[in-house]
Order: sequence, then C-alpha cells, then structure tokens
Amino acid sequence: MVRFFIFLVLFTLSLYPAYAAELTAQQIIDKSEDTMRSDTSRANAQMTIKTPDWERTLTLNMWDNRPKKTFLIRILSPAKEAGVGTLKIGNNLWNYLPSVEKVIKIPPSMMGNSWMGSDFTNDDLTKESEVDDYDYKLVGNETKEGYNLYKIECIPKPDSAVVWGKVLQWICTDNYLPYRVEFYDEKGKLIKTLEYSDYKTLGGRVIPTRWVMKNVSKEGNSTIVQINRMEFDISISDEVFTLRNLQKTK
Repeated sequence: MVRFFIFLVLFTLSLYPAYAAELTAQQIIDKSEDTMRSDTSRANAQMTIKTPDWERTLTLNMWDNRPKKTFLIRILSPAKEAGVGTLKIGNNLWNYLPSVEKVIKIPPSMMGNSWMGSDFTNDDLTKESEVDDYDYKLVGNETKEGYNLYKIECIPKPDSAVVWGKVLQWICTDNYLPYRVEFYDEKGKLIKTLEYSDYKTLGGRVIPTRWVMKNVSKEGNSTIVQINRMEFDISISDEVFTLRNLQKTK
C-alpha cells in the first residue's frame, strides 16, 4: 500500500507541469480567434462613422468562410450606398460600386486605406493580415475595468506584407475574448485603437457586440460597429464568395 501511494504521488507530480504550464502567446491568440470566428459565420451589423462635421450609419451583412479565406460585406442602407460590396478571396480584394456597375480590384498598396470613409481599413474589415503573419510575445498581465487581461505584443514577420509595424492586444484571461487593440506604425507611433465591449450571447456564444475604432491623430473621429445578429458554423454556398454574386445588389 505504501509503495502504491508513493507511486501515485510521483505519477501525479510528473503530470503536473503539463497542466500547470501557462499558455503561450500564440495559443492565447489562437483561442481568441476561435472565440470570435468559427469556420463559417454570417452577421448583420450597423456601422456608425462620426467626424466633427458629420455622421452617417451603414447597415451591413457579412459572410465569412475562415478555412477558405473568403469574406463578403454588402451594404444594405442607406439607399445611396445600398448594394456596395467588398469581396475577399485569398489575398485578392474587390469592391463593387452599383452606381457605375463596376468591379474594382484593390491592390495591396491600398489595404491600409479607409473602408467607406470609416476608421477601419480594408485590411481591418477583411482580415487580410492573418494570424500567421505575426510573431507573438506575452508581455504582461493587466486589470482594466474589472477584467483580467493578457497583454500580447504582435510583431510582423520579416516577409509579411502587413499594414502595421506593431500591434498590442489585450485579451480576457477567463474566456479569451478581445478587449482592446492598439495599432502602431513602423516608427512605433500609435495610430489608432480598437475597443470591444457589450459582451452578449449571439449565435450561441458570447462575443463583444460593440466595437469602437478611433484614429488618435483625428480628434473627434470614431467608427462604431454594433453587431445585431450573428450565426456561427452555418452552411454557406461557395457561390456567395464569387465576383458574380458580388455584383448582385440584393
């Protein structure tokens, strides 16, 4: 019995490090991505763009197929922009403008440009910069507004064609949901921030339903995305992610 007890203790201790080991920064990022993006998803949202001089709100539908790296956004309203669409297939991006019935391919040099006058870039909205484009480092743990957070530094790999020189992410330690992101240029200057809030259950999982992007160099400018509906792991036809479908206005 004593021998068995000693064996059990030693066996248990031999397993302990595997359970006690902390997650790596890469693992935390992967878990955060998985909480926000399933293999496929469909969403309805409102995007409100604010400047000191004007404000407008767009209603959007979005479709995402993560494994195939395809993504579609279509504007539903206001009437002036209804039917405008953005399609990503792999590393290729197109915009469709129904007012002139024209499809425009977006070159890589324009991935950092504003999408529809918002504080989100083409890169931000279409997830052009993939997780594999960065190296990750866990640089600390912080507490903000009652949330315990991982702080992760994201540095682009030398051969990655990305917009940012550095990205800092804060991710909740208990559920791996995103809390805040800071975007820096190649000189280390903070360019804009993205804050997540209003965590609610949509489509069977908890996600932040309010996203606020601010450009720190443009005082009074902000873009607010409010997620109204979200569905995860649904069947989406490959036809949705085609140039032919992009040109359909309904």
